[in-house]
Amino acid sequence: MIFEERRNDISRINEIVRVLIKYGFESLTSYIVNRNKAPFSNEDISEEIPNDYTVRIRYVLEELGTTFIKLGQTLSTYPELIGFELAEELTHLQESAPIDDYETVKEIIETEFSKPINEIFEDFSEEPIASASVGQVHTALINNEKVAVKVQHPGLEQTLKSDIRIMKIIANRIDNSLDIAKSYNLPGLVEVFERDIKKEIDYKFEAMNAIHLRDLLKKDPVYIPEIHMEYTTKKVLTMEYLDGVSLNKVLKSDDEKYDKKQIALQGADSFIKQILLYGFYHADPHPGNIFVLEDNQLSFVDFGMMGHLDNDLREDLAQLFIFISEGDAKLLTKQLIYMGIIEDSVEYKEVEYEIMQLLDQYYGMQFNDISGVLRGLIENDLLNEYGVILPRDLMMVIRTLSMIDDIGKSLYPDFNTTEIVKPYALRMLVNTLHPKRAFLKGTSAFMDIQHLAKRLPESLLNFFSIVEEGHLKISIDQAELTTIDRLVSRIVNEVILAIITAALLMGSSLIMGIETELKIWGYPVLGFVGFTFSAIFGVILMILIIRGGNY
Repeated sequence: MIFEERRNDISRINEIVRVLIKYGFESLTSYIVNRNKAPFSNEDISEEIPNDYTVRIRYVLEELGTTFIKLGQTLSTYPELIGFELAEELTHLQESAPIDDYETVKEIIETEFSKPINEIFEDFSEEPIASASVGQVHTALINNEKVAVKVQHPGLEQTLKSDIRIMKIIANRIDNSLDIAKSYNLPGLVEVFERDIKKEIDYKFEAMNAIHLRDLLKKDPVYIPEIHMEYTTKKVLTMEYLDGVSLNKVLKSDDEKYDKKQIALQGADSFIKQILLYGFYHADPHPGNIFVLEDNQLSFVDFGMMGHLDNDLREDLAQLFIFISEGDAKLLTKQLIYMGIIEDSVEYKEVEYEIMQLLDQYYGMQFNDISGVLRGLIENDLLNEYGVILPRDLMMVIRTLSMIDDIGKSLYPDFNTTEIVKPYALRMLVNTLHPKRAFLKGTSAFMDIQHLAKRLPESLLNFFSIVEEGHLKISIDQAELTTIDRLVSRIVNEVILAIITAALLMGSSLIMGIETELKIWGYPVLGFVGFTFSAIFGVILMILIIRGGNY
Protein backbone atom coordinates (compact mmCIF):
# COMPACT_ATOMS: atom_id res chain seq x y z
CA MET A 1 0.00 0.00 0.00
CA ILE A 2 2.80 2.41 0.94
CA PHE A 3 4.76 1.39 -2.18
CA GLU A 4 1.72 2.04 -4.39
CA GLU A 5 1.18 5.41 -2.74
CA ARG A 6 4.81 6.43 -3.31
CA ARG A 7 4.67 5.31 -6.96
CA ASN A 8 1.52 7.41 -7.51
CA ASP A 9 3.18 10.42 -5.81
CA ILE A 10 6.23 10.15 -8.09
CA SER A 11 3.98 9.95 -11.14
CA ARG A 12 2.01 13.02 -10.04
CA ILE A 13 5.17 15.01 -9.25
CA ASN A 14 6.46 14.23 -12.75
CA GLU A 15 3.16 15.43 -14.19
CA ILE A 16 3.43 18.70 -12.20
CA VAL A 17 6.98 19.20 -13.48
CA ARG A 18 5.89 18.62 -17.09
CA VAL A 19 3.13 21.24 -16.77
CA LEU A 20 5.56 23.73 -15.20
CA ILE A 21 8.00 23.19 -18.10
CA LYS A 22 5.17 23.50 -20.62
CA TYR A 23 4.40 27.02 -19.43
CA GLY A 24 7.96 28.26 -19.07
CA PHE A 25 8.77 27.58 -15.41
CA GLU A 26 11.63 25.18 -16.09
CA SER A 27 13.97 26.90 -13.60
CA LEU A 28 11.58 26.14 -10.75
CA THR A 29 11.55 22.39 -11.44
CA SER A 30 15.17 21.94 -10.31
CA TYR A 31 14.01 22.62 -6.73
CA ILE A 32 11.31 19.95 -7.03
CA VAL A 33 12.94 17.03 -8.81
CA ASN A 34 16.30 15.96 -10.28
CA ARG A 35 15.86 16.72 -13.99
CA ASN A 36 18.75 14.37 -14.89
CA LYS A 37 16.78 11.41 -13.54
CA ALA A 38 13.36 12.43 -14.84
CA PRO A 39 11.99 11.63 -18.35
CA PHE A 40 11.56 15.20 -19.68
CA SER A 41 12.40 16.68 -23.06
CA ASN A 42 12.12 19.94 -24.94
CA GLU A 43 8.89 18.64 -26.45
CA ASP A 44 7.26 19.33 -23.09
CA ILE A 45 7.61 23.09 -23.68
CA SER A 46 4.51 24.73 -25.16
CA GLU A 47 4.99 26.54 -28.47
CA GLU A 48 2.56 29.30 -27.50
CA ILE A 49 3.40 30.67 -24.06
CA PRO A 50 1.71 33.90 -22.92
CA ASN A 51 4.16 36.67 -22.03
CA ASP A 52 2.32 37.52 -18.81
CA TYR A 53 3.68 35.26 -16.06
CA THR A 54 0.49 35.63 -13.99
CA VAL A 55 -1.58 34.18 -16.86
CA ARG A 56 0.92 31.31 -17.22
CA ILE A 57 0.60 30.53 -13.50
CA ARG A 58 -3.19 30.45 -13.88
CA TYR A 59 -2.85 28.05 -16.84
CA VAL A 60 -0.61 25.77 -14.77
CA LEU A 61 -3.11 25.61 -11.92
CA GLU A 62 -6.07 25.04 -14.24
CA GLU A 63 -4.30 22.22 -16.09
CA LEU A 64 -3.30 20.48 -12.85
CA GLY A 65 -6.96 20.25 -11.82
CA THR A 66 -9.23 20.66 -8.81
CA THR A 67 -6.72 20.77 -5.93
CA PHE A 68 -4.47 23.31 -7.62
CA ILE A 69 -7.41 25.44 -8.77
CA LYS A 70 -8.57 25.61 -5.17
CA LEU A 71 -5.01 26.38 -4.07
CA GLY A 72 -4.99 29.32 -6.48
CA GLN A 73 -8.26 30.60 -5.07
CA THR A 74 -6.81 30.44 -1.55
CA LEU A 75 -3.60 32.21 -2.64
CA SER A 76 -5.69 34.98 -4.19
CA THR A 77 -6.60 36.00 -0.62
CA TYR A 78 -2.89 36.59 0.16
CA PRO A 79 -1.93 39.42 -2.26
CA GLU A 80 0.54 40.77 0.30
CA LEU A 81 2.53 37.57 -0.31
CA ILE A 82 2.03 36.89 -4.02
CA GLY A 83 1.35 40.44 -5.22
CA PHE A 84 -1.95 42.01 -6.12
CA GLU A 85 -1.47 41.48 -9.85
CA LEU A 86 -1.15 37.71 -9.45
CA ALA A 87 -3.90 37.61 -6.83
CA GLU A 88 -6.19 39.43 -9.26
CA GLU A 89 -5.38 36.97 -12.05
CA LEU A 90 -6.05 33.98 -9.79
CA THR A 91 -9.60 35.21 -9.17
CA HIS A 92 -10.24 34.32 -12.84
CA LEU A 93 -9.43 30.64 -12.39
CA GLN A 94 -11.91 28.58 -14.39
CA GLU A 95 -13.27 25.49 -12.68
CA SER A 96 -13.95 22.74 -15.18
CA ALA A 97 -13.97 18.97 -15.05
CA PRO A 98 -14.96 15.98 -17.17
CA ILE A 99 -18.63 15.11 -16.83
CA ASP A 100 -19.30 11.90 -14.87
CA ASP A 101 -21.66 9.42 -16.52
CA TYR A 102 -25.10 8.77 -15.03
CA GLU A 103 -24.21 5.35 -13.60
CA THR A 104 -21.35 6.88 -11.59
CA VAL A 105 -23.58 9.68 -10.26
CA LYS A 106 -26.33 7.19 -9.42
CA GLU A 107 -23.90 4.99 -7.49
CA ILE A 108 -22.67 7.95 -5.40
CA ILE A 109 -26.22 9.05 -4.53
CA GLU A 110 -27.40 5.53 -3.64
CA THR A 111 -24.29 4.95 -1.50
CA GLU A 112 -24.83 8.24 0.37
CA PHE A 113 -28.51 7.56 1.13
CA SER A 114 -28.35 3.73 1.30
CA LYS A 115 -31.41 3.37 -0.94
CA PRO A 116 -32.26 3.29 -4.67
CA ILE A 117 -32.30 6.64 -6.44
CA ASN A 118 -35.98 6.27 -7.42
CA GLU A 119 -36.87 6.10 -3.72
CA ILE A 120 -35.06 9.37 -3.07
CA PHE A 121 -36.20 11.46 -6.04
CA GLU A 122 -39.38 11.19 -8.07
CA ASP A 123 -37.39 11.97 -11.19
CA PHE A 124 -33.69 12.55 -11.83
CA SER A 125 -32.14 13.93 -15.03
CA GLU A 126 -29.38 11.76 -16.44
CA GLU A 127 -27.66 14.71 -18.11
CA PRO A 128 -26.09 17.40 -15.85
CA ILE A 129 -26.93 21.08 -16.35
CA ALA A 130 -23.54 22.27 -15.06
CA SER A 131 -20.16 20.88 -14.02
CA ALA A 132 -17.24 22.28 -12.03
CA SER A 133 -14.07 20.98 -10.45
CA VAL A 134 -15.73 19.68 -7.27
CA GLY A 135 -19.04 18.37 -8.58
CA GLN A 136 -21.76 18.51 -11.21
CA VAL A 137 -25.40 19.58 -11.02
CA HIS A 138 -28.48 17.61 -12.08
CA THR A 139 -32.17 18.47 -11.86
CA ALA A 140 -34.64 16.28 -9.98
CA LEU A 141 -38.17 16.29 -8.53
CA ILE A 142 -39.14 16.15 -4.85
CA ASN A 143 -42.89 16.24 -4.12
CA ASN A 144 -43.39 17.66 -7.63
CA GLU A 145 -40.93 20.50 -6.86
CA LYS A 146 -37.98 20.94 -9.19
CA VAL A 147 -34.66 20.92 -7.34
CA ALA A 148 -30.97 21.15 -8.23
CA VAL A 149 -28.80 18.29 -6.99
CA LYS A 150 -25.03 18.82 -6.78
CA VAL A 151 -23.10 15.55 -6.73
CA GLN A 152 -19.40 15.39 -5.87
CA HIS A 153 -17.04 13.84 -8.41
CA PRO A 154 -15.92 10.31 -7.47
CA GLY A 155 -12.53 9.87 -5.82
CA LEU A 156 -12.26 13.60 -5.09
CA GLU A 157 -11.25 13.15 -1.44
CA GLN A 158 -8.50 10.71 -2.38
CA THR A 159 -7.22 13.02 -5.14
CA LEU A 160 -7.16 16.00 -2.77
CA LYS A 161 -5.42 13.98 -0.06
CA SER A 162 -2.75 12.82 -2.52
CA ASP A 163 -2.23 16.28 -4.06
CA ILE A 164 -1.96 17.97 -0.66
CA ARG A 165 0.61 15.39 0.41
CA ILE A 166 2.62 16.24 -2.72
CA MET A 167 2.15 19.98 -2.14
CA LYS A 168 3.69 19.54 1.32
CA ILE A 169 6.68 17.71 -0.18
CA ILE A 170 7.22 20.41 -2.83
CA ALA A 171 6.66 23.27 -0.33
CA ASN A 172 9.27 21.81 2.05
CA ARG A 173 11.78 21.24 -0.75
CA ILE A 174 11.45 24.82 -2.04
CA ASP A 175 11.49 26.21 1.52
CA ASN A 176 14.74 24.33 2.25
CA SER A 177 16.36 25.22 -1.10
CA LEU A 178 15.47 28.88 -1.58
CA ASP A 179 16.23 31.43 1.14
CA ILE A 180 13.83 33.91 -0.46
CA ALA A 181 10.99 31.37 -0.10
CA LYS A 182 11.32 31.19 3.69
CA SER A 183 9.59 34.54 4.17
CA TYR A 184 6.52 33.16 2.37
CA ASN A 185 6.21 30.19 4.75
CA LEU A 186 5.01 27.85 1.97
CA PRO A 187 4.49 24.84 4.32
CA GLY A 188 2.27 27.06 6.50
CA LEU A 189 0.25 28.20 3.49
CA VAL A 190 -0.34 24.58 2.45
CA GLU A 191 -1.62 23.80 5.96
CA VAL A 192 -4.06 26.76 5.81
CA PHE A 193 -5.19 25.58 2.38
CA GLU A 194 -5.71 22.03 3.66
CA ARG A 195 -8.04 23.28 6.42
CA ASP A 196 -10.00 25.41 3.94
CA ILE A 197 -10.42 22.74 1.27
CA LYS A 198 -11.64 20.13 3.76
CA LYS A 199 -14.52 22.45 4.65
CA GLU A 200 -15.25 23.37 1.04
CA ILE A 201 -15.70 19.79 -0.17
CA ASP A 202 -18.09 18.98 2.69
CA TYR A 203 -21.54 19.75 1.24
CA LYS A 204 -23.13 19.68 4.69
CA PHE A 205 -20.87 22.55 5.71
CA GLU A 206 -21.83 24.45 2.53
CA ALA A 207 -25.52 23.76 3.20
CA MET A 208 -25.31 25.27 6.69
CA ASN A 209 -23.58 28.35 5.23
CA ALA A 210 -26.44 28.79 2.76
CA ILE A 211 -29.08 28.40 5.49
CA HIS A 212 -27.29 30.97 7.69
CA LEU A 213 -27.01 33.49 4.84
CA ARG A 214 -30.63 32.90 3.79
CA ASP A 215 -31.75 33.70 7.33
CA LEU A 216 -29.67 36.90 7.43
CA LEU A 217 -30.93 38.09 4.03
CA LYS A 218 -34.59 37.07 4.36
CA LYS A 219 -35.69 40.73 3.98
CA ASP A 220 -33.08 41.48 1.32
CA PRO A 221 -33.98 41.77 -2.39
CA VAL A 222 -31.17 39.29 -3.15
CA TYR A 223 -32.48 35.71 -3.08
CA ILE A 224 -30.81 32.72 -1.41
CA PRO A 225 -32.12 29.30 -2.56
CA GLU A 226 -33.74 27.01 -0.01
CA ILE A 227 -31.68 24.00 1.07
CA HIS A 228 -33.26 20.55 1.45
CA MET A 229 -31.22 19.20 4.36
CA GLU A 230 -33.01 15.83 4.41
CA TYR A 231 -31.67 15.27 0.88
CA THR A 232 -28.17 16.55 1.64
CA THR A 233 -25.07 14.60 2.70
CA LYS A 234 -21.33 15.19 2.64
CA LYS A 235 -21.23 14.40 -1.10
CA VAL A 236 -24.75 15.36 -2.25
CA LEU A 237 -26.31 18.83 -1.90
CA THR A 238 -29.95 19.41 -2.81
CA MET A 239 -31.31 22.93 -3.14
CA GLU A 240 -34.15 24.86 -4.71
CA TYR A 241 -33.87 25.06 -8.50
CA LEU A 242 -33.26 28.59 -9.77
CA ASP A 243 -34.89 29.54 -13.05
CA GLY A 244 -32.38 32.15 -14.16
CA VAL A 245 -29.11 32.77 -15.98
CA SER A 246 -25.53 33.14 -14.83
CA LEU A 247 -24.24 36.68 -14.43
CA ASN A 248 -21.54 35.71 -16.94
CA LYS A 249 -24.24 35.59 -19.63
CA VAL A 250 -25.68 38.94 -18.54
CA LEU A 251 -22.25 40.60 -18.73
CA LYS A 252 -21.90 39.48 -22.37
CA SER A 253 -25.49 40.27 -23.34
CA ASP A 254 -26.88 43.46 -24.90
CA ASP A 255 -30.48 42.43 -24.21
CA GLU A 256 -32.38 45.40 -22.77
CA LYS A 257 -34.42 43.13 -20.48
CA TYR A 258 -31.41 43.07 -18.16
CA ASP A 259 -31.27 46.24 -16.08
CA LYS A 260 -27.53 46.21 -15.52
CA LYS A 261 -27.52 49.29 -13.28
CA GLN A 262 -30.11 47.71 -10.96
CA ILE A 263 -28.20 44.41 -10.93
CA ALA A 264 -24.91 46.17 -10.06
CA LEU A 265 -26.38 48.29 -7.26
CA GLN A 266 -28.52 45.48 -5.83
CA GLY A 267 -25.61 43.04 -5.68
CA ALA A 268 -23.11 45.53 -4.22
CA ASP A 269 -25.64 46.70 -1.62
CA SER A 270 -26.16 43.13 -0.43
CA PHE A 271 -22.44 42.34 -0.24
CA ILE A 272 -21.64 45.51 1.73
CA LYS A 273 -24.52 44.78 4.09
CA GLN A 274 -23.22 41.23 4.63
CA ILE A 275 -19.70 42.51 5.39
CA LEU A 276 -20.46 45.47 7.67
CA LEU A 277 -23.79 44.67 9.30
CA TYR A 278 -23.76 40.88 9.57
CA GLY A 279 -20.06 39.94 9.54
CA PHE A 280 -20.90 36.82 7.49
CA TYR A 281 -20.55 37.18 3.75
CA HIS A 282 -20.20 35.36 0.44
CA ALA A 283 -16.44 35.57 -0.14
CA ASP A 284 -16.30 34.31 -3.73
CA PRO A 285 -18.49 36.69 -5.76
CA HIS A 286 -17.28 35.85 -9.26
CA PRO A 287 -19.99 35.99 -11.97
CA GLY A 288 -20.34 32.20 -12.13
CA ASN A 289 -21.58 32.18 -8.52
CA ILE A 290 -24.28 34.82 -9.14
CA PHE A 291 -27.56 34.19 -10.96
CA VAL A 292 -30.00 36.71 -12.42
CA LEU A 293 -33.63 35.68 -11.93
CA GLU A 294 -36.88 37.16 -13.16
CA ASP A 295 -37.26 40.97 -12.83
CA ASN A 296 -33.45 41.29 -12.55
CA GLN A 297 -33.40 39.80 -9.05
CA LEU A 298 -30.01 38.42 -8.02
CA SER A 299 -29.37 35.09 -6.35
CA PHE A 300 -26.15 33.67 -4.94
CA VAL A 301 -25.03 30.05 -5.35
CA ASP A 302 -22.04 28.03 -4.14
CA PHE A 303 -21.53 28.79 -0.45
CA GLY A 304 -18.26 26.92 0.11
CA MET A 305 -16.14 30.06 0.65
CA MET A 306 -17.60 32.39 3.28
CA GLY A 307 -16.01 35.19 5.28
CA HIS A 308 -16.46 35.79 9.02
CA LEU A 309 -15.79 39.11 10.76
CA ASP A 310 -16.15 39.82 14.49
CA ASN A 311 -17.72 43.02 15.84
CA ASP A 312 -14.41 44.73 16.57
CA LEU A 313 -13.07 44.20 13.06
CA ARG A 314 -16.33 45.42 11.50
CA GLU A 315 -16.16 48.59 13.61
CA ASP A 316 -12.55 49.09 12.56
CA LEU A 317 -13.49 48.55 8.91
CA ALA A 318 -16.34 51.06 9.16
CA GLN A 319 -13.95 53.72 10.47
CA LEU A 320 -11.38 52.81 7.84
CA PHE A 321 -13.98 53.20 5.06
CA ILE A 322 -15.18 56.56 6.42
CA PHE A 323 -11.66 57.99 6.62
CA ILE A 324 -10.90 56.79 3.07
CA SER A 325 -14.13 58.26 1.68
CA GLU A 326 -13.43 61.56 3.42
CA GLY A 327 -9.85 61.60 2.16
CA ASP A 328 -8.48 62.14 5.67
CA ALA A 329 -4.87 60.91 5.56
CA LYS A 330 -4.17 61.75 9.23
CA LEU A 331 -7.10 59.78 10.66
CA LEU A 332 -6.61 56.96 8.14
CA THR A 333 -2.97 56.59 9.22
CA LYS A 334 -3.96 56.58 12.89
CA GLN A 335 -6.64 53.96 12.20
CA LEU A 336 -4.17 51.70 10.38
CA ILE A 337 -1.78 51.98 13.34
CA TYR A 338 -4.60 51.38 15.83
CA MET A 339 -5.65 48.24 13.93
CA GLY A 340 -2.07 46.96 14.04
CA ILE A 341 -1.82 47.07 10.25
CA ILE A 342 1.05 49.59 10.41
CA GLU A 343 3.59 49.16 13.19
CA ASP A 344 3.59 52.14 15.57
CA SER A 345 7.39 52.19 15.51
CA VAL A 346 7.49 53.63 11.97
CA GLU A 347 7.83 57.36 11.24
CA TYR A 348 4.25 58.61 11.48
CA LYS A 349 4.62 61.69 9.24
CA GLU A 350 6.26 59.69 6.44
CA VAL A 351 3.44 57.15 6.41
CA GLU A 352 0.84 59.92 6.51
CA TYR A 353 2.47 61.60 3.50
CA GLU A 354 2.50 58.32 1.51
CA ILE A 355 -1.17 57.71 2.33
CA MET A 356 -2.02 61.28 1.33
CA GLN A 357 -0.40 60.63 -2.06
CA LEU A 358 -2.34 57.38 -2.34
CA LEU A 359 -5.66 59.09 -1.58
CA ASP A 360 -4.94 61.73 -4.21
CA GLN A 361 -4.56 58.99 -6.85
CA TYR A 362 -8.04 57.62 -6.20
CA TYR A 363 -9.90 60.85 -5.50
CA GLY A 364 -13.23 61.19 -7.33
CA MET A 365 -15.86 63.88 -7.77
CA GLN A 366 -17.58 63.06 -4.46
CA PHE A 367 -15.77 60.24 -2.70
CA ASN A 368 -12.43 58.52 -2.69
CA ASP A 369 -12.44 55.10 -4.31
CA ILE A 370 -12.42 52.76 -1.28
CA SER A 371 -11.66 49.66 -3.33
CA GLY A 372 -8.84 51.43 -5.18
CA VAL A 373 -7.26 52.82 -2.00
CA LEU A 374 -7.32 49.43 -0.28
CA ARG A 375 -5.75 47.87 -3.35
CA GLY A 376 -3.21 50.69 -3.45
CA LEU A 377 -2.08 49.89 0.11
CA ILE A 378 -0.73 46.66 -1.32
CA GLU A 379 0.35 47.74 -4.80
CA ASN A 380 2.33 50.84 -3.74
CA ASP A 381 4.94 48.93 -1.68
CA LEU A 382 3.59 50.36 1.58
CA LEU A 383 3.60 46.80 2.87
CA ASN A 384 7.34 46.26 2.56
CA GLU A 385 8.49 49.82 3.22
CA TYR A 386 6.55 50.49 6.40
CA GLY A 387 5.91 47.02 7.77
CA VAL A 388 2.22 46.93 6.83
CA ILE A 389 0.69 43.66 8.03
CA LEU A 390 -2.76 42.90 6.66
CA PRO A 391 -4.60 40.07 8.46
CA ARG A 392 -6.18 37.41 6.26
CA ASP A 393 -9.73 38.44 7.23
CA LEU A 394 -9.03 41.95 5.94
CA MET A 395 -7.38 40.55 2.79
CA MET A 396 -10.54 38.54 2.03
CA VAL A 397 -12.64 41.69 2.44
CA ILE A 398 -10.34 43.63 0.09
CA ARG A 399 -10.47 40.77 -2.44
CA THR A 400 -14.28 40.65 -2.25
CA LEU A 401 -14.65 44.44 -2.55
CA SER A 402 -12.27 44.44 -5.50
CA MET A 403 -14.31 41.76 -7.30
CA ILE A 404 -17.56 43.60 -6.54
CA ASP A 405 -16.07 46.83 -7.89
CA ASP A 406 -14.87 45.16 -11.10
CA ILE A 407 -18.21 43.44 -11.74
CA GLY A 408 -20.15 46.62 -10.88
CA LYS A 409 -18.14 48.73 -13.35
CA SER A 410 -18.49 46.05 -16.04
CA LEU A 411 -22.27 46.23 -15.64
CA TYR A 412 -22.57 49.99 -15.10
CA PRO A 413 -19.62 52.29 -15.97
CA ASP A 414 -20.65 54.97 -13.42
CA PHE A 415 -20.76 52.42 -10.60
CA ASN A 416 -19.16 53.67 -7.36
CA THR A 417 -18.60 51.23 -4.50
CA THR A 418 -17.96 54.08 -2.06
CA GLU A 419 -21.46 55.52 -2.47
CA ILE A 420 -22.85 52.20 -1.25
CA VAL A 421 -20.25 51.56 1.46
CA LYS A 422 -20.40 54.93 3.23
CA PRO A 423 -24.05 54.81 4.51
CA TYR A 424 -23.51 51.31 5.94
CA ALA A 425 -20.20 52.35 7.52
CA LEU A 426 -21.93 55.30 9.23
CA ARG A 427 -24.74 53.00 10.36
CA MET A 428 -22.19 50.58 11.81
CA LEU A 429 -20.53 53.38 13.78
CA VAL A 430 -23.89 54.59 15.11
CA ASN A 431 -24.64 51.02 16.22
CA THR A 432 -21.51 51.06 18.39
CA LEU A 433 -23.18 53.74 20.54
CA HIS A 434 -26.27 51.60 21.15
CA PRO A 435 -26.76 50.78 24.89
CA LYS A 436 -26.89 47.06 24.13
CA ARG A 437 -23.50 47.19 22.37
CA ALA A 438 -22.04 49.27 25.21
CA PHE A 439 -23.42 46.76 27.74
CA LEU A 440 -21.85 43.83 25.86
CA LYS A 441 -18.49 45.60 25.78
CA GLY A 442 -18.79 46.37 29.49
CA THR A 443 -19.65 42.74 30.20
CA SER A 444 -16.62 41.59 28.22
CA ALA A 445 -14.36 43.97 30.15
CA PHE A 446 -15.87 42.84 33.46
CA MET A 447 -15.24 39.18 32.54
CA ASP A 448 -11.59 40.02 31.78
CA ILE A 449 -11.23 41.77 35.15
CA GLN A 450 -13.02 38.93 36.93
CA HIS A 451 -10.71 36.39 35.29
CA LEU A 452 -7.69 38.49 36.29
CA ALA A 453 -8.97 38.70 39.88
CA LYS A 454 -9.33 34.90 40.04
CA ARG A 455 -5.86 34.29 38.64
CA LEU A 456 -4.07 37.06 40.57
CA PRO A 457 -3.87 35.30 44.01
CA GLU A 458 -2.61 32.08 42.41
CA SER A 459 -0.06 33.97 40.32
CA LEU A 460 1.17 35.88 43.38
CA LEU A 461 1.43 32.65 45.40
CA ASN A 462 3.44 31.03 42.60
CA PHE A 463 5.68 34.09 42.46
CA PHE A 464 6.28 34.07 46.23
CA SER A 465 6.93 30.30 46.17
CA ILE A 466 9.64 30.83 43.57
CA VAL A 467 11.16 33.58 45.73
CA GLU A 468 10.90 31.46 48.91
CA GLU A 469 12.57 28.45 47.28
CA GLY A 470 15.43 30.66 46.12
CA HIS A 471 14.87 30.11 42.39
CA LEU A 472 14.53 33.83 41.70
CA LYS A 473 17.63 36.00 41.75
CA ILE A 474 17.19 39.77 41.65
CA SER A 475 19.90 42.38 41.93
CA ILE A 476 18.53 45.81 42.84
CA ASP A 477 19.53 48.66 45.07
CA GLN A 478 17.41 50.38 47.74
CA ALA A 479 16.21 53.15 45.42
CA GLU A 480 15.05 50.63 42.80
CA LEU A 481 13.32 48.57 45.50
CA THR A 482 11.38 51.61 46.69
CA THR A 483 10.34 52.42 43.10
CA ILE A 484 9.19 48.82 42.44
CA ASP A 485 7.30 48.77 45.77
CA ARG A 486 5.41 51.91 44.80
CA LEU A 487 4.70 50.59 41.29
CA VAL A 488 3.37 47.22 42.49
CA SER A 489 1.34 48.93 45.22
CA ARG A 490 -0.22 51.31 42.69
CA ILE A 491 -1.02 48.55 40.19
CA VAL A 492 -2.62 46.29 42.83
CA ASN A 493 -4.66 49.17 44.26
CA GLU A 494 -5.88 50.24 40.84
CA VAL A 495 -6.83 46.67 39.90
CA ILE A 496 -8.77 46.29 43.17
CA LEU A 497 -10.54 49.61 42.59
CA ALA A 498 -11.36 48.57 39.00
CA ILE A 499 -12.84 45.28 40.22
CA ILE A 500 -14.96 47.06 42.85
CA THR A 501 -16.14 49.61 40.27
CA ALA A 502 -17.05 46.90 37.73
CA ALA A 503 -18.83 44.82 40.40
CA LEU A 504 -20.85 47.85 41.57
CA LEU A 505 -21.76 48.70 37.97
CA MET A 506 -22.90 45.18 37.12
CA GLY A 507 -24.77 44.73 40.41
CA SER A 508 -26.51 48.08 40.08
CA SER A 509 -27.55 47.23 36.51
CA LEU A 510 -29.25 44.07 37.72
CA ILE A 511 -30.95 45.89 40.63
CA MET A 512 -32.38 48.49 38.21
CA GLY A 513 -34.60 45.78 36.73
CA ILE A 514 -36.16 44.87 40.10
CA GLU A 515 -39.49 46.44 41.14
CA THR A 516 -39.32 48.09 44.59
CA GLU A 517 -41.17 50.79 46.52
CA LEU A 518 -37.98 52.57 47.63
CA LYS A 519 -37.07 54.79 44.68
CA ILE A 520 -35.11 57.94 43.89
CA TRP A 521 -36.32 59.80 40.78
CA GLY A 522 -38.08 56.64 39.66
CA TYR A 523 -35.06 54.35 40.12
CA PRO A 524 -34.50 51.72 42.89
CA VAL A 525 -32.52 53.24 45.76
CA LEU A 526 -29.83 50.54 45.88
CA GLY A 527 -29.34 50.66 42.12
CA PHE A 528 -29.14 54.47 42.12
CA VAL A 529 -26.62 54.49 45.01
CA GLY A 530 -24.58 51.74 43.33
CA PHE A 531 -24.40 53.66 40.06
CA THR A 532 -23.40 56.82 41.93
CA PHE A 533 -20.53 55.14 43.79
CA SER A 534 -19.36 53.27 40.67
CA ALA A 535 -19.27 56.64 38.83
CA ILE A 536 -17.27 58.22 41.68
CA PHE A 537 -14.83 55.29 41.84
CA GLY A 538 -14.53 55.32 38.06
CA VAL A 539 -13.58 59.02 38.07
CA ILE A 540 -11.07 58.43 40.88
CA LEU A 541 -9.56 55.51 38.98
CA MET A 542 -9.20 57.58 35.81
CA ILE A 543 -7.52 60.41 37.71
CA LEU A 544 -5.10 57.99 39.37
CA ILE A 545 -4.21 56.35 36.07
CA ILE A 546 -3.71 59.69 34.32
CA ARG A 547 -1.62 61.12 37.13
CA GLY A 548 0.24 57.85 37.64
CA GLY A 549 -0.10 58.45 41.36
CA ASN A 550 -0.59 56.20 44.37
CA TYR A 551 -2.96 55.99 47.38
